[in-house]
Amino acid sequence: MTINSQDYENKFDTVVNSGQQPEQEAKKSFIVTQWRLIVIIILFLAVAGMYAWKNLAIKRAEVHLMEQATQIITEQNSTFLRLVAVPLVWAVRSEMIRSNYDQINQYLTQFVKEKNMREIVVAKPDGTIVVATNKKLEGKNITSVCLPSVLLEDKTTVSTLGNGDMMVVSPVMGLSTKVGVLILFYTPASHTKLTP
Repeated sequence: MTINSQDYENKFDTVVNSGQQPEQEAKKSFIVTQWRLIVIIILFLAVAGMYAWKNLAIKRAEVHLMEQATQIITEQNSTFLRLVAVPLVWAVRSEMIRSNYDQINQYLTQFVKEKNMREIVVAKPDGTIVVATNKKLEGKNITSVCLPSVLLEDKTTVSTLGNGDMMVVSPVMGLSTKVGVLILFYTPASHTKLTP
């Protein structure tokens, strides 16, 4: 039997090619499968990324709205407290000129019953507390309630304390001199959550 060189090469190519063909097909089918998986993963990551980005945008908007709401509420509380202090100071003024501290006490007792009013103090220019809704403070110096610099105020001021309460300081003016100072402490209503 004679083996033709042509036949030998064909058989050799068949053996070599038959070994490479399944390997190449395996690589191709793996790449195709991997390509689909990659597309699915990319789509999943895109959807998850958009979801996370939207959630972050909503959180930022909520924080921004809360800051704006807090600022507006604080400004409204401040305006409200200034408006409330004026007639109260007028009433206290007329009674202080007459040294009628019992009447001032009645005003303050009724006034502090209003929602969120915490405490009211009236002091003489020397700093002695003459009337207070907390009777333990009467006769003590103003420094037991706040800084002595409140005695120097010449107009109604509203400030926010470290605990979130608001303090109104208003001078009580007589005909020509200051006869005292009124200090009002107010606890603003909680506004931690906005409701639609």
